[in-house]
Amino acid sequence: MSENLDIDEVEHLKFLKNRFVIINRIGEGTFSRVYKAMDIKNNRYYALKAITKTSSPNRIIDELAFLVKLKGLNNCVPLNGVLRHEDQVVGIFPYFEYTDFRDILTTATIYDIKKYMYNLLIAIEHVHSCNIIHRDIKPGNFLYNRDTETGWLIDFGLAQYETKHDTKKKMENEKSKTKPQIFFNTVVSKSKPPGYYERDTRPTIKAPRAGTRGFRAPEVVFKYPYQTNAIDIWSAGVIFLNLLTGQYPFFYSGEDIDALVEMGTIFGHKEMRKAAKQYNRVWKSNIDTIPEDRVPFEKIVDSLGVFNIPESDAHDLLYRMLDLNVETRITAEEALEHSFFDSIKS
Repeated sequence: MSENLDIDEVEHLKFLKNRFVIINRIGEGTFSRVYKAMDIKNNRYYALKAITKTSSPNRIIDELAFLVKLKGLNNCVPLNGVLRHEDQVVGIFPYFEYTDFRDILTTATIYDIKKYMYNLLIAIEHVHSCNIIHRDIKPGNFLYNRDTETGWLIDFGLAQYETKHDTKKKMENEKSKTKPQIFFNTVVSKSKPPGYYERDTRPTIKAPRAGTRGFRAPEVVFKYPYQTNAIDIWSAGVIFLNLLTGQYPFFYSGEDIDALVEMGTIFGHKEMRKAAKQYNRVWKSNIDTIPEDRVPFEKIVDSLGVFNIPESDAHDLLYRMLDLNVETRITAEEALEHSFFDSIKS
């Protein structure tokens, strides 16, 4: 066992000692810890994902089922096996070297960005073709090696099967049955703290909110209940924005109200009102930093980016991925055919 593991970890992992030598801990999340380990039988390195005892049994079963269904194809991480000892569950994955996202961010060329995004979209398209929503697309869950130009999408702990439904019809039904909920944010309020539902005493809307702050789609932040795999495209679009501007994170806020304000500073009151209406919500704000009209992505990329983006198709793809309207947001399959990637296909 590695000396950098704490006593509890050593105790929990001791059942692996006849199969693996634990080198060190290489990752940690809410529901798991990941270790680099060497298989005693073949001297190969693996990544072992030890799922915490507090994880729901159904969550564990679902994650393993998703990995089996994806079959390790199209840049989705393969599952080499599963070990179980009493209440301990450990997934066995290939170990591979990858480039830290911040290193990619500071030195990326347009070519690098194209290869990164194309590989990510290949993975997302495969996930969606299997009727799965990943729900936590972010740089830390796409391990990309810039030298080999390969990457793996990992961590399906928050994934769900997509419920097939007519999104437009669902939107119309919700609007006819419920009164729009008001999202109101203000700089100063003596009676209530900044960011609250104005004149709305009903119970809080229940909707899936999985994902990482800064990468959640508007329909998630607006608490729209009928979410689709389009939320993954939005998250990938934020990564694209990170790469084009060199800014990571780009969006910081964790609270829904604050996250909406951040979106508002880019998309403006007009677009936010339109989006809110689509999700049966009402957008109101008196914050001076939120403009009436949106700030063009071209202006954002040119002012923040470390290099000029001469290709208009990069901006076009960004607009289509970061589309507030879930109905018109580009799909992974469509994005892979976008002209932005033409030069790396030839």
